[in-house]
Amino acid sequence: MKSLNSKNLLLLVLLQTPGWSHAYSVDNGNIYDGNGQAVQLRGLNWFGFETADHIAHGLWARNWKDMIAQMKSLGFNAVRLPVCPATLDGVAVNNFNATLNADLSGKNSLQVLDAVIAEFDRLGFYILLDHHRLDCNDGIAELWYSPAYTEQQWIDDLSFMASRYKSVPHFLGIDLKNEPHGAATWGTGNVATDWNRAAEKAAAAVLGAAPDVLVFVEGVQENPICSGTINHWWGGNLEPQDCHPLAIPANRLVLSPHVYGPDVYAQPYFGAADFPANMPAIWNAHFGHFKDKGYTVAIGETGGKYGHGGDPKDKAFQNALVDYLVGKDIRHLFYWAWNPNSGDTGGILQDDWTHVWQDKVDLLSRLWGAATPSPTPVPTSTPAPTPACADGIDNDGDGATDYPADPGCSSAADTDESNPVTTPASQSLPAKLTVSSDWGTGYCTDVAVTNGTSTTVKWKTSFAVQGTINNLWNAAYTQTGSQVDASGLNWNETLQAGATATFGFCADRPAPKAACADGVDNDGDGLSDYPADPGCTSTADTDETNPPAGGLKTTLTVQSDWGAGYCAQVDVRNAGSAPIVWQVSLAIEGTIDNLWNAVYTQSGNLLTASGLDWNKTVPANGTVQFGFCAVR
Repeated sequence: MKSLNSKNLLLLVLLQTPGWSHAYSVDNGNIYDGNGQAVQLRGLNWFGFETADHIAHGLWARNWKDMIAQMKSLGFNAVRLPVCPATLDGVAVNNFNATLNADLSGKNSLQVLDAVIAEFDRLGFYILLDHHRLDCNDGIAELWYSPAYTEQQWIDDLSFMASRYKSVPHFLGIDLKNEPHGAATWGTGNVATDWNRAAEKAAAAVLGAAPDVLVFVEGVQENPICSGTINHWWGGNLEPQDCHPLAIPANRLVLSPHVYGPDVYAQPYFGAADFPANMPAIWNAHFGHFKDKGYTVAIGETGGKYGHGGDPKDKAFQNALVDYLVGKDIRHLFYWAWNPNSGDTGGILQDDWTHVWQDKVDLLSRLWGAATPSPTPVPTSTPAPTPACADGIDNDGDGATDYPADPGCSSAADTDESNPVTTPASQSLPAKLTVSSDWGTGYCTDVAVTNGTSTTVKWKTSFAVQGTINNLWNAAYTQTGSQVDASGLNWNETLQAGATATFGFCADRPAPKAACADGVDNDGDGLSDYPADPGCTSTADTDETNPPAGGLKTTLTVQSDWGAGYCAQVDVRNAGSAPIVWQVSLAIEGTIDNLWNAVYTQSGNLLTASGLDWNKTVPANGTVQFGFCAVR
C-alpha cells in the first residue's frame, strides 16, 4: 500500500484558472467543470508508465515538455496516462535520455509521474489516470486481481492516486481497470468475476478519497447474460449495463468503452459486403445506445495506422467511426496513441517521434467540431493520387503549370516536376502573433508569416516576446533579450507570393519576486521589505508575516500565480509547549474565491480563518495547513 506520508510526496496545488472551482460532474451525456462549464475531452493516450520502463515513452528521443507543448499545439486538451502498481511505488526509470531531459534526472517513477501531471495541468490538459496493468512486465490481465496482486491492493492503489492528485485542478478522474475481458463477467452473481461489482467497490473508494472526480468504467468482452453475440472488444461490451446498471453516483459515472478496427484484429464484420455501412448498428448495440439513455460516454481507446501501413480497411473504419460519433453527439475520445511505437496502431507521431500524421489530426478535428461528417458512404480504399503533371499545380514553383506547359513534365503521368530554379532571396517579413493559451506564468502563441511581395522569397521574421521561449516548432530561432529572430526550415522556408507560413512557440514569464523583495507591504503592518520589516529575514524570504499574539505564526506560500489571481498555502505553526485552538488573521491580495481546510471571513484585505472540527487544534510545536485561491 502506498502511503501519503511517503518521502516522495509532492504537494501539487498547481495552476488554476481565475474563478476555478475544482469539481467535475456529468449530466445527460455532458461533462462539466466546477463552474458549470461544459468540457469536451479532445484526448490522447501517452503510454509508458505502465511498462517496465516506468516512464512515458519517447523520452529517449525528445524532451518531455516539448512533446506536451506539441500535443497542445495540435488541439488536444486531455490525456489518458496508463500506469501500473510498481510505477506508483517510486521505482527507478529506464530508457530516457538524461541529456534531453535533465530536469527528470535522478527522479524515481512516481516523481516523474508527478512532474508530468503537473506540466499537463499547467497547460490546461484534463488528466485521466488509467490502471492499465497489474504487473508492469506482463500483458493486460483479464480480471482486476491475480494471485500476486489482490483486489484490495488494486483498490488501495486507486485510492492512492485519487488522494495524491485530488488537489490538481485538471485531474479529471480514474479509469478503474483497463480492458476487462476473458473470464470477466457482468451481473452473473459470481463475485470472483463480476466486473460490475468490483467497479462499484472501487468507485466508492475513489470517490471517498476524492469526491469531486469522475469514475471511468469500461465494459467487458463477451458475457453469458444480457449481451449480444456480435464480437466485442476487450473492454468494449457495455450491454449488460441495461440489465445490471452500476451502483455508482450518476453524476460521477462515465462509460468508457474501447473500440478498434481491422489494424488491431480482423473481426468477422469487417469482411461484410456492406462494410463500413454495417458498423453503426454494431456500435450502437455495444455502447452507443447508452448515450440515448442519458449516460455520458467517452471512448477510452481507439486508433489505427489509418492507411500508413496495416490493413487498407482501417482508414474507412476510422472515418466511419468518427461519422457515427458525430451523429450520436459522442464527442469525448482518447486516441490511441501519441506514441508511434504501438505496433498495431502506430501513433499521432511518426516513427521519428517528431513529425505528426496530419491526416489523423484532421480526422479528430472533425470529431471535435471543426467540420461535419460526410453524408456519403466512406470508400473502402483510397484512390491513387493525381500525377504531379496533371494536378493543376505549379509544383516546382517556376511559374509554369502542368504538361505540356512545364518543361519539367514529360507527360501527364510524370511524377517529377522539378525544374532547376533560381534560389529565392532571403527577405524579412512581418509576423502576426496570436496567443492561443495563457496561464499567467507562461503562454503559447501561433505565428503567421505572410509573403506580401510579388516574388518568391525565403522568409525570416523578427518580433518581441514576453519572457523566455522554452519551445518553438516549425521554424529555427534565436532569442536575445525580448527579441526573437525566426526563419523557415528546409521544408517550409520558401514562400510564393501571397503564401503564408505558420509556426508556434510557448514561453515562460519571469517568476515573481520574493515577498521581501517586491516592494509591497504583504502583511499589512505598515512596513515594506527587508530590512525594514522584521517579518523578513532576507531578500529571498517568501514570508513577510510577523508572529501575531498568542504564540502562533502564519506563513503564506504562493503555489501558483496567473496575474489575475493566485493560489496559496498557509501554514499555522504553534511554537509553544501547549496545544492551541487556532484562529489567525493575515492581509492578502484580492478576494477569496475558494478556501479549503478552514472556515473564514474576509474584510477588505484582511482574511480571518479558523479550523474545522478535525483540525481546529494546533498541537505543541505542530503545524496545520489550509489553502485558498483568490482573484485580484
